[in-house]
Order: sequence, then C-alpha cells, then structure tokens
Amino acid sequence: MLDSFAKYKPLIFIADNSEISVSNLRTILLDNFFRVVTFSNFPFSMDSLERSFPDIIIIDYSTAFSEGLSICKQIKAQPKLNNIPIIFVTSHNDEDSIINALDAGAIDFISKPFSSRVLIAKIKSHLVLKFSNQLIQLKVKDIKEINQRLEKSKEDTERFYRILKNEIDSASEYVHSLLPSKVSNDKRLDFDWYFEPSHNLGGDSFGYHWVDEDNFAIYLLDVSGHGVASALESVSVLNMLRFGTLPNVDFTEPAQVLTELNRAFPLQYHNFLFFTIFYAVYNFRTKTLKYSGAGHPPSFIFSKDNSRFLESQNILIGAKDNAKYISSSILLPDSFKLFVYSDGLIDPHTYNPFSWDESKLFSLVQSHLSAPNLLFSLIDSLKTIRITDSFNDDIAILNIDFYGSTF
Repeated sequence: MLDSFAKYKPLIFIADNSEISVSNLRTILLDNFFRVVTFSNFPFSMDSLERSFPDIIIIDYSTAFSEGLSICKQIKAQPKLNNIPIIFVTSHNDEDSIINALDAGAIDFISKPFSSRVLIAKIKSHLVLKFSNQLIQLKVKDIKEINQRLEKSKEDTERFYRILKNEIDSASEYVHSLLPSKVSNDKRLDFDWYFEPSHNLGGDSFGYHWVDEDNFAIYLLDVSGHGVASALESVSVLNMLRFGTLPNVDFTEPAQVLTELNRAFPLQYHNFLFFTIFYAVYNFRTKTLKYSGAGHPPSFIFSKDNSRFLESQNILIGAKDNAKYISSSILLPDSFKLFVYSDGLIDPHTYNPFSWDESKLFSLVQSHLSAPNLLFSLIDSLKTIRITDSFNDDIAILNIDFYGSTF
C-alpha cells in the first residue's frame, strides 16, 4: 500500500528536559532504523520543525508535563505543522493528564514504564496512517489542479476528463485495495462480502481482524455523501480501526471504540460529514458477541433456535460532542450467521418506502439462507424489487458464518 515510502527512513524528533530519557528513546529508535533528532533543552523552535519537518514528534515529560502541553498546542496551531503526529511518553497516567494531552493535539499517550516493542508498534501504526492520508491528499490535490485547468481551457475538456477519470479510478482502486480478503474454509468462520458503490468513490467501508487469539472484530461504516471527501474520511476511520491507532482504547469494547471515534471526528472539523457504524467483537472462548451501533441499520443474527435484530443503541458519529456510547452483549450458540449491511439496501430512493423496510429485508435474507451464494442471490432479488434502474446509494454487505469455539 505504501510502496512510495518503502525506502524512506522516517525522521523522529524527541523532546525532553532529561538527557537520560532522551538518550534511552534515541537508542530504541536508532535500533529500529529511524532517523532521530533530539532536544534536551526544551523548547525547540518552530523554525527547526519547519526546516526538518519530522514524521513524528515524541515528547517525553514527567516533571514538566504542562510545558509539553504548551509546545504541543503551538505545533497544532501552525497550518504547516499541524498534521505531524505527536506522542506523549510520560509517567502522568491519570485520566485528566490523558485528556489534556489529547485535547492539546497529541495522537497517542504512552505511560511509563513502557515496552520498547509497544512504542515501536505504535509509531509504525501512526506512520502507516499518516502516509496513507498523504497518498490520498496527493490524489485530491491532483484532482483539484485538473479541475482548475478545466475551467481555464474548454478545448482541453475531453482530454482532462480522461485524466480526471483515471485519477478517480486510481483512488477508487486504492479504496478497494483496503477491503479485506474473503475468508473461507477456516475452522472457526467463513466471511463473505459484497461491495458496490453508487459512484466511483463512496463513503462505505468495512473490515475485520483478530484483536487477539480469542476476539474477532467486525465493523462496517457509512460516511454521509459521496466522492473524494467521503472516501477520505471513510479510509481514515478504516485505518484507525485496522491498525488500532485510537489512543487508550480497548478494541474488544465496542462502546469505547465508538466514543473515541466520536471524539476524533466532530463533524464541524471534518467538512460537516458524519457517519454511521456497526462495530462488534465475538469472543470464541465465551461465545459472546459484544456490539454497538451508531445510527446504523440493524444487523441480523440467524441461528437454528434464535434469529433476531441487533438494533443500534447510539446516535451517529460526529453529531454530538462528548457523547457517551453504550454496547450490548449476547450469548450465542456454537453456530450462527451475522449479517451486516449499509443503508443502501433500504434506501427510500431505490425502493418503495411504503412496502420495503428492515423487516422485509430480514425476511428476504432469511429466505436466501440456503442459496449456494447468498449475497449474489440476494442482490439479484433486490434488483427485481427496486424502483430505479440502478442502486442510488452505496451497497456494502458482510455475511459471516461462525462455527463456534475450537477449544
């Protein structure tokens, strides 16, 4: 995904009043092939940042924590510097200190004592997220420049249209490349999905991964609108979930995940975009599914003895500052099916809203459970009942068959 940066050695700034702390961090980072610039006499100047422009800044403060907050705020106030990730490494691990660090603009907070492996893993995750966003921003910049040329020269419209289409297609391919591979013939689960954006770039995305050896996470989100802005926010959220870069979150707890996403994506700072999401974690040892929905359509559980809706319990992400999100948990049998989808399957502009809703969709899915290919069979049926020639909204469907514990 990041071939353009494959040979690049990231530059990391370390700031601390303690020469011992600076030396320890410097040794860890050099051993992992990073370039390092250290500052033991705090604070460093904004000029030094603009000249070198580091990839990450690590502020290690135990005795002068407020001083670290101050420089963090100064950096985030500079338009040229505010996209540099800042990580605090400190012995201050109380809730107020963590909140103050995040409010100041820090992207992560690592409490002492810490494992060098954890530090390096977090740095690499933040670098992947940063570089992913940079790649998309480059695509956005290219598209904007092409649009400006189109306005200046009508005679080049056709040629630039082809270039623009290629760029959008390239961005679309990048979004598709982030979608997970399909899982089949696994001892514990089969995972299938269907994805059809209504435009080249849409706001739907989804993923799944093992959080640890017992817990499997599943998530599907739907950003409002279509096009580059929606796709950019969708990819940003997806990468945060994939690489676990939300600070101080237990990714086996859906309510924590949604609460921090709402904190990270207030709509007034993200082009007034909001998104819905379903996030769930299944524990194969306890056979328990924890789930939380934020303004998302209900997901479906199908099992031999009990089929049911999993209703969203929360408001959508970005609508309300400091909103608190809750989750629910259910005990499930050894074998069951989880069906998650975006609202393109119940879109009132695609289907007759007086005869089509979540309950009718539930029944339709249930009637196709024995089909050799459930998702394609379902899509074929949906095409016969829609009132338009094509789907007016993005469609994303996850179909997961769980086979229970192998312990």
